[in-house]
Amino acid sequence: MTKQSTKKENGNSFEYKLGEVSDEEIISILRYKEHFQKKAVKAAVKEALYRGIIKSVNDLEKKEFQPQPLQPKTIFPLGTSDAYTFGIFKSLCRISYGFGLLPIVYATFQFLRHHYVNGITASLAGIAIIFIVYKLEKTLSRQYSNYLLLLNIPAVIIAVLHLQSLRAPTIMDGFAISIVIAVIVYVTLYLRKLTRYFNMRNNEK
Repeated sequence: MTKQSTKKENGNSFEYKLGEVSDEEIISILRYKEHFQKKAVKAAVKEALYRGIIKSVNDLEKKEFQPQPLQPKTIFPLGTSDAYTFGIFKSLCRISYGFGLLPIVYATFQFLRHHYVNGITASLAGIAIIFIVYKLEKTLSRQYSNYLLLLNIPAVIIAVLHLQSLRAPTIMDGFAISIVIAVIVYVTLYLRKLTRYFNMRNNEK
């Protein structure tokens, strides 16, 4: 029985899951083994041997597998590898697509109430957000990350106007809207940082 078939039989094991990750992520686990459970490290070593990343356990003493300094604590953390960091970037893009859907949903209600100007404005805003996020995801351009950040201004204005339009806004209404705006601002700032990071990395190559 081959190692590959053994992994398939143990589909819920950590070792099986490691078979789906990149070499860079395996190396990252080996470098930061003191931060992982012993079972996870053992599985990563087996996977590294299976792929030929290392020829023996003694190879872990080589310079490329020595622990790297951990990233300092920050509200915009990077991953332990470029692959992990890019995974964070992709996740934030997916969240931003969701932000783009919010004004489109809002526009739908506006159309139903025959508020066509508000509906068209909200629809265009949603489409613009989705388009900019798509271009940012595909190009990693700083220009699009800046555009996305600038869209926070109309988002805040719309949120304030919506709050004022409520007949009897409660503290909970204001709190909920504030949380949504805070998350949007955080995500767009985070995306801007990651975009700058990947551009710097590309310039170094």
